[in-house]
Amino acid sequence: MDTTPEHMGSRMAAGWTVALAGLGAVTGFVWDGPFLAVACALSLGGGAALGALLSHRRMIATIREGQGEAAALGYADGIGDMVVLGISAYGVSVFPLSGPDAVNPAERTARRKAAYLLTAAEGLPHHIREAAAAALEAIDDARDADARSAIDVLVKAVHEQRRRT
Repeated sequence: MDTTPEHMGSRMAAGWTVALAGLGAVTGFVWDGPFLAVACALSLGGGAALGALLSHRRMIATIREGQGEAAALGYADGIGDMVVLGISAYGVSVFPLSGPDAVNPAERTARRKAAYLLTAAEGLPHHIREAAAAALEAIDDARDADARSAIDVLVKAVHEQRRRT
């Protein structure tokens, strides 16, 4: 079963048209017999079909617009989460720089590049991009406490973005 807005709208319009034609037929038959039943069925069914045709384009445009907005908001939420994940992974690779828990320089560089690419992604809201830049700056300067607080600010910015949607 196809569930695209166009097909669902067409099915709904067809259902209403048939229901109104049936209602017209029953009403006309009760009032005056078969001739009025046919006339009422054609009148109500034709009116419903005409109304469906006239409103179909506007309804589909409204649905498409809503889908576009929802997709943009969903993308912004998803990319915001990925920025938090990427910057957190980069932060973990920087602190500590040496010892048994340290990450080798090649992996650290790869995580840094991934974090910067995610921060530069198109569609990322400006306030999240600013918070991410502050977190990346703190991590690059090896300021552990500042990096943790900047990542907390970034997480709050992403949650605030989600709350707005």
